[in-house]
Amino acid sequence: MIISTDNVRVFFVLSLAYITCYTLTNGLIAPLQSLFLPNYTTTISLMFLPHGIRVLAAYYYGWKSFFFLMPSAYLMWFVIVYGAEVPLHPLQPIFSSLSCIIGVMIITRYTTGHLENEWKILLLGGLIGSSFNGISSSFLQNDGIITSSIFEYILGDMLGQIILMVLLLYMFKFLRVFKI
Repeated sequence: MIISTDNVRVFFVLSLAYITCYTLTNGLIAPLQSLFLPNYTTTISLMFLPHGIRVLAAYYYGWKSFFFLMPSAYLMWFVIVYGAEVPLHPLQPIFSSLSCIIGVMIITRYTTGHLENEWKILLLGGLIGSSFNGISSSFLQNDGIITSSIFEYILGDMLGQIILMVLLLYMFKFLRVFKI
């Protein structure tokens, strides 16, 4: 059965996590970025938290993560990108998600699924996925020309993934200590 209660639960948890991270990136990080870097006018976030969600989803759910994340990715693209007339290509959510899945699958072929022991592997998978994402996003955004914006995508994705993983680490420690 394709649609099970577990799949519906995973879909809602990942969607909520993705939407929350995208909202934090747009509502908190983007204003701080423009405050501290007023001359940096690109539409690329230097700390893109949803990348961490895409990588974690790819790590735990593989190719199924694409279908779990696409509705929330396009919802956020429509509301925040299209709604604000930000010049990001409509295919970017597809390429970004596929990039993360491929990056994680390349590096995690022999993992055990225990994130606490494999976080370095996950960061490397995120870096590979971010590199593919940077190439495809630069290509899409610049009408088929790949520019140095690749490095801004990689920096934003990786900082976002690291910050998200640190936040999750401390959140889970807090929950363990207080047995919530």
